[in-house]
Amino acid sequence: MSHEVKLLRLRETGDSAVALDCWREAQWQSVAIDEDFAQAFGGADQLPPVAATDADAVPAESGVELAFEAGERAVLLLPGSWVWNGLETVPRAARRQSQAVGYMVEEQLAEDVEDLHFTCEAVNGDLCSVMAVGSLKLATLKAQIERLGWPVTAAIPEYRLLASLEQGSGVWLEPSWAHFWDARGRGLSVQRPLAGVVAESLLEVTDASEQAPEEGGDEVASVAPEGRATLSLLGDATELELATLQQLGEVQVLEKAPEALFLEHLKPSVPGNLLSGAYQVTLQSDEGPWWKKPAIAVVACFVLQLTFFIGAGIYYKVQASNADKQARALFGEIFPGDSASADLRRQITGYLNQASGGGGEFAGQLEQLSGVWGSGNSGGLKLQSLRFDGGRGELVLQLRAANLGQLDSAVNKLGQGQYRAELLAANELENGVSGRIRLR
Repeated sequence: MSHEVKLLRLRETGDSAVALDCWREAQWQSVAIDEDFAQAFGGADQLPPVAATDADAVPAESGVELAFEAGERAVLLLPGSWVWNGLETVPRAARRQSQAVGYMVEEQLAEDVEDLHFTCEAVNGDLCSVMAVGSLKLATLKAQIERLGWPVTAAIPEYRLLASLEQGSGVWLEPSWAHFWDARGRGLSVQRPLAGVVAESLLEVTDASEQAPEEGGDEVASVAPEGRATLSLLGDATELELATLQQLGEVQVLEKAPEALFLEHLKPSVPGNLLSGAYQVTLQSDEGPWWKKPAIAVVACFVLQLTFFIGAGIYYKVQASNADKQARALFGEIFPGDSASADLRRQITGYLNQASGGGGEFAGQLEQLSGVWGSGNSGGLKLQSLRFDGGRGELVLQLRAANLGQLDSAVNKLGQGQYRAELLAANELENGVSGRIRLR
């Protein structure tokens, strides 16, 4: 995973500003940052920065340009002096509640619990490694990362680099700082001159000898232990510092850089990540946030469905309008003396009800007339007018046909039902013939 992750480091410059480094080619290289980022942490209420060395005095504006490839992520190292770390027994139910964890370690803190953000990581049963960092610093860091669009997924204190050591406890010495990691799950960063003072109090000590009473006597004999604790040392130590560490256990000097060891053992989930809860960074990309594509798909489906419904509505509205026009035209042909109302269905229903009250002749005659058009030989026939006499129970209609033979055939078909058809008159036209027929 190391080839997909950049290791960045935030360091104090001694003038209420910060600088940013990137681990490249087995060394830290200064990164060019803008003034807003460099001065963003100046107002945070934290420990005062150590005086900058010559190596640290790099202008914020100078350095290499920080660029990320697609899918690349970054882990940011925070100054160890920003983050308090201790051990505390925390029930499983309270580990994800930052303030609840804070009140459990409140007596060990120099700052108000309300001003700190806490993370909790189990190391042995309910015994947890608790870290606390200023909420203002984390909020500022989150805002700057999101402003710059950096894919920083985790932020850990500097001494957490030593947590990946297989030997357990470790010490990392730099020109200005000393970083300690206790195998039990706690770490600390102090200024280099204080390294010897805090080493013995922080790291787990294995005594060089143990006292055991001899059998049958009161004298105490010295019993040599089977082995001593191994303490990993990274960096150049003075003779005095080396002697102090050798009193705590067997010192194993590692030539490899702690940054390289950390990247070798890096996992997708970084232990001790401070960017959690409300301070988790929302990753940005050229494609936008993760929900952008699903949202586009949902909107596209909605637009397509809406377009379909609108198109279907327009289509059926046009079809209904055409059907209404045809119905009104047919109504005008059947009832030339009446004008169609807005509710044509209701008007025709009224006519049918009237016909039903007069004995049902009108409905039966219309049904017999419809049989002529249903016979399949109605091409050229056109109904010109229709008149019903309720008193006599007869229907007189005017038909137009292509020729006299077709008109005579229509009369014969009309007379094959319950009612008798009679051709009253026939007139020859330029484009056919017109005949008046009585059905009773």
